[in-house]
Amino acid sequence: MKSVLQLILVSTALSACTSIPNKQHKEAPSKPESIAYEHISLPPGNLAVVIDGNSPDPDDIGATPVLLALLQKAQASGRLVHISHSCDLDPFRNKARYQIDAENESRRQRVLDSSIHKALEIFGPFEEVRQLYNCRTAQQNAIDDLVAAINNASAQEPLWIIEAGEPDLIGYALQAANAENRMFVKVVSHHPANDNSGDYFTWQQILDFGVQEYQIGDQNVGLQTPVDAWDWAKDSEDEGISLIWDMMAYAEQDGIVPFQTGKFDCSDAGMIYWWITGADKGGNKNATPEDIKMILTSE
Repeated sequence: MKSVLQLILVSTALSACTSIPNKQHKEAPSKPESIAYEHISLPPGNLAVVIDGNSPDPDDIGATPVLLALLQKAQASGRLVHISHSCDLDPFRNKARYQIDAENESRRQRVLDSSIHKALEIFGPFEEVRQLYNCRTAQQNAIDDLVAAINNASAQEPLWIIEAGEPDLIGYALQAANAENRMFVKVVSHHPANDNSGDYFTWQQILDFGVQEYQIGDQNVGLQTPVDAWDWAKDSEDEGISLIWDMMAYAEQDGIVPFQTGKFDCSDAGMIYWWITGADKGGNKNATPEDIKMILTSE
């Protein structure tokens, strides 16, 4: 996969997203006339996405481009105010059955960083994103950015945190944030394996900060599929869809965990699909590749 190799080679040269001041949220633009957009129902508020991707499961390498593409198609790019990756702060303390060594963990970070930078470029602009943060190499900066997003939350404009990995970074940010703003934070999870995998915060400690919890069910059910479920994306001439296929193919061939072999997995993107289709007011908890195809290939 030439495009994947190119991403790895240029990963250290990619610059961070442009820094800009926070803006007041604006109403979403009117929806285009499209069958796909009949399913879009954005909730009020902004988004923070905290991504794992380094141990033990490589699925976020492919899932993150999918979730950014969904935000673009839903005309919700301006709602994303924080994005960080490699939130397993100590991957060698991971409680999972399968483990990762230091060399492969470092490789995963580089590929994931490249994948997300490229997706931010293709599906952007994400004008409220100051920077893409690597939680392993810039932990305090990532925490500070998420704290700022929490402190900007209000009843009218809550902050939805997509927990696409371990909860520790979220815990540190909630701990440092203003107590009066925490009640306007909504944490979205799709799997207890994330919730219960923290090295420094338990899930109960996260809930004790007073956040609202949304458990939408295991998204692997519909979004960890045989490779051929994504054949529609394989030879696409669309740059973004081509990136999605390449990155999911890279994760499938990663080789560290056997359960990804023969599977394309964008399960964490299911939380974004739920959010853009109504969130807690009837959002779709059972997304499939066909549902995602309908959104991403719509004009």
